[in-house]
Amino acid sequence: MCGRYYFSIDFGNLSFVDNIDAFSFEENFNIAPQTSVPVVIDNKLKECTWGYYPQWLKDQSNSRPLFNTRFESLLEKKTFISAFKKSRCLVPISGWYEWKLLDEGKQPYFFKNTNDENLLAAGLYWDRSDGSTEFTIITTAAPVEINEVHDRSPLILDDVSTGIWLSDDDPKDIHLNISHDFGSSIEYYQVSKSVNNPKNNNEELIKEFTELPF
Repeated sequence: MCGRYYFSIDFGNLSFVDNIDAFSFEENFNIAPQTSVPVVIDNKLKECTWGYYPQWLKDQSNSRPLFNTRFESLLEKKTFISAFKKSRCLVPISGWYEWKLLDEGKQPYFFKNTNDENLLAAGLYWDRSDGSTEFTIITTAAPVEINEVHDRSPLILDDVSTGIWLSDDDPKDIHLNISHDFGSSIEYYQVSKSVNNPKNNNEELIKEFTELPF
């Protein structure tokens, strides 16, 4: 899964985006669901809300928006199949957090591109009647290189898969041809548990954390 991530609009190369020079976004080290963040739709950055809130979910008590969509379910679940066919997007991220379950509790780790450039995750979006847009991040089985911490991961797209994801190809072909072999481009390390609180938002969150030797 992906439940928290970091994004800086200056962190890496988004030069292919048409409105990159005119778009302003304050660096956010601890993005949580229901936050408004930039998403690439039709080759432009657009502020969207992380989490899709369909009416059937709103009708349930104590419900929360869907912020992840499993890749394996894209052609099966009615909630997502229409968006998969018509409303695919790119979610630029500078890194994401996952938690490893240990005997002493959950330990957060930070995942990022080995060359420090932005990553592009596959996403789906929904335009609402009030003019707002909601989105989810596609998740997949974590590649073997990074599955020690968590068995799920955002679906990170390389250049070829980005083109496939945004193409007009048949959805079944898109689903078949997307590469999941991105593990070697990702590095990860342990970070402070301060990231557990979404109110904490500073560069210390993405720095490697080393236990004191006593």
